[in-house]
Amino acid sequence: MASDLAGVVASVLCLAVLLSAAVGGGSLLTLSAPASGAAWGPAYGANDGSVASRVADLGGPRQVENPYGHATVQYDDAGVPHINASNRQALAFAVGYVQARDRLFQMDLQRRLMSGNLSAAFGARAVESDRFHRQMGFADAANASWRRIRDTEAGDGVRAYSAGVNRYIDARPTPFEFRANDYEPTRWTPQDTLIVGKLIAWDLTGDFRDLRGRSIRRAFPDRTDEVAALYPDQLDHDEAIVDSAVGGERNAVGEPRPELVSGDADAGLQGLYEELRPHQSEPGLGSNSWVVAGRHTEDGSPIVANDPHLSLTVPSVWYEQHLRVRGDGDDAMDVRGVAFPGVPTVVIGANEDIAWGFTNVGADQTDLYRYDRPSADTYRYRGETREFETHNETIPVKDGRDRTVRIRRTVHGPFLSRETPQGETGVAVSWVGLGDTRESVAIYELNGATDLDEVREIMRRFDSPTQNFVAADIRDGGTYFRLTGRYPVRQVGNRSVTGDRVFDGSAARVEWPGFEPYGRTNWSAFHDYDAVPEVRNPDYLATANQRTTDDPPFYIAHSPRYADPYRGERINDLLEQRATSDRPITAEYVRRMQRDVRSEAAADLLPVVADATGEMAPETRAAADRLKDWDRNMTRDSRAALLYARWLEHYRNATFGDEFRSRGLDESYFPKDHTLARLPADSRWFDDVRTGDRERRADIAARALRRAVAEIDREGWETYGDYNRLHAEHPFPLEFLDFPGRGMDGSAYTVSNFRSQRSTQAGSSWRMVVTEGESSGVIPGGQSGNPYSPRYHSQLDEWAAGEYKSMARASAGRTELVFVPADGGAE
Repeated sequence: MASDLAGVVASVLCLAVLLSAAVGGGSLLTLSAPASGAAWGPAYGANDGSVASRVADLGGPRQVENPYGHATVQYDDAGVPHINASNRQALAFAVGYVQARDRLFQMDLQRRLMSGNLSAAFGARAVESDRFHRQMGFADAANASWRRIRDTEAGDGVRAYSAGVNRYIDARPTPFEFRANDYEPTRWTPQDTLIVGKLIAWDLTGDFRDLRGRSIRRAFPDRTDEVAALYPDQLDHDEAIVDSAVGGERNAVGEPRPELVSGDADAGLQGLYEELRPHQSEPGLGSNSWVVAGRHTEDGSPIVANDPHLSLTVPSVWYEQHLRVRGDGDDAMDVRGVAFPGVPTVVIGANEDIAWGFTNVGADQTDLYRYDRPSADTYRYRGETREFETHNETIPVKDGRDRTVRIRRTVHGPFLSRETPQGETGVAVSWVGLGDTRESVAIYELNGATDLDEVREIMRRFDSPTQNFVAADIRDGGTYFRLTGRYPVRQVGNRSVTGDRVFDGSAARVEWPGFEPYGRTNWSAFHDYDAVPEVRNPDYLATANQRTTDDPPFYIAHSPRYADPYRGERINDLLEQRATSDRPITAEYVRRMQRDVRSEAAADLLPVVADATGEMAPETRAAADRLKDWDRNMTRDSRAALLYARWLEHYRNATFGDEFRSRGLDESYFPKDHTLARLPADSRWFDDVRTGDRERRADIAARALRRAVAEIDREGWETYGDYNRLHAEHPFPLEFLDFPGRGMDGSAYTVSNFRSQRSTQAGSSWRMVVTEGESSGVIPGGQSGNPYSPRYHSQLDEWAAGEYKSMARASAGRTELVFVPADGGAE
């Protein structure tokens, strides 16, 4: 979704720049490099003469009226706001103001994307994106969540935050991104904050991969058993999160897992998945987290580590903030960490008592339903003919003709379809995030939590997305893990049903009773919170998106949704090495773990190269010898790491590409590398069907290495960093707005995670290590969205080098903003 959004903005801005040059307008100068200074300054208040003008981001008066109470903002050297307020609503107002100052355009793009309003700002290129998001009804889902929370304290906070954003919009010059495209930001609403939450949840759990499995089965009707073996229910490894945890009390999660049976067969959906793929979550996004009890640490305080692996964007996905409510009242609070721009609360971080982090479970929170269709406007359900719930919406299109989109919904959710020569075909979508979810309440309460029993009760309200949640009581010493989010009950009779098929909606197969898309949900069709896996007080426990537990009592996800076990294996090994020694686990040791780049995947996969040397020419054998002597560290200055990375891609393609591509399936359909490593030497998948020979594993491994050597010579790469490069790009297609490129350590399978791909880049979007005595973190970029600011990418070098900065309150900074009540004399 992020790459699709960037493409829309890029194409429009390219045209805008070219047109301005053609007509001799001033816009092209405005879009020149930041060194021009004067052209950029007014957009951000850099030359307005205020106290804040000494920090390029801080346009605006020293004093700002705040209807909710007093607040002050102090910025540290990294541009992180340390906000001190008289109450939580005054705090939320100040957060809204400073986030808008730093990230307003990013916030606006996110809400426009999810509500289907990109075309109004960027023209016809965005119509298909808007059509999809309106058909899904994400805005209606945000409205439902707002109705659910608006009378809570969290609702009061969201309302105050929105007022703070609007105070900035009303008071300040329009940032250049808006001026460059000739539109003004509209006022921020509480629903906008909640739709940002829906965006994050959809990016982590929203997909149409139930159709993907069907495409694979239809492509290989003659090899059903062989294909099933490529996508097992569980990958064969010993790194499941709960089962590999050391110590702690596990909850009783019910009887052994019932027999798993397949869902209903489906037909007539060829091609629908390919149309929907651009709108689903990016594959492979993951994270690391671990928690260590005080009995293994130097000072007896637990340690929490987290580094979520998300898309590496400009500006960064996260916004760091330190929030404090003064006094000793019920709302007194001191919390630091990162938020998503558009959200007032700290999502990952720590307060004075609790530290916490998240990684993605990969659970299946989406089901698809097909129907018998008597006519274009009706569908069969439980023996009755029903009409779709239908209405039309208008998509405003800048500099073009407005479009009308027909919205259709069934009892299960929005109906998405395509026309085929045989007529219309489609599915209805049930996704947990279309309900009135309450994760905004959970995070609001988590920011002020004081003990782990309170945390456990708070997380009952974290409905979506599904997450591995780790926490520690850094003051009193407890540690905690649990799965959060809602897990649908999928059963036929007393048998569990996997969720990787399209179900018969007309027969009401595998429904979620009580789930109301866009309405009030009672969650009765979801597994009970107390039956979802948790571990209390583990000695240490690590999550890296691998399988949760070896024998869950209910279906969580099919193996393609989980990560390969390699990162989890390495983290567990490093924890065990230190925990079983006479040396304590320290915060510095944990930071070194987050920098670790040893590839357990390479150790698993490379033995096939050694077995294939007899099939190699001399120059290829020399490359094999280099790989044999390699330490398996994916460092940017390593020639062997480069050889391995390119060999692995060619090995995948040489194994599966001939058969998959000939049947219309690209590399996104390939099995996991963990499965590839376990194919027997004489597997039919190694045979290249395009030749008259019968190839075996050794032939394919040697061929892949030969191609890798030739490619490296052709491209002129010397080391891994020449290939594995950071190129984080701004949505605007102007090179100076991008972050500086550089060679990177790490890979998809290393703890220090970085993935350089054609369509997107992903990696550690925030690294954090917290103990009672210290907290440190770093983001891949900077706090500000203003390229004129020294804080635009001021943390990028630290992040790339594996360094950290303190998250503690700035001790020598100066107050740059003061928020005062209406009668407080604000300028």
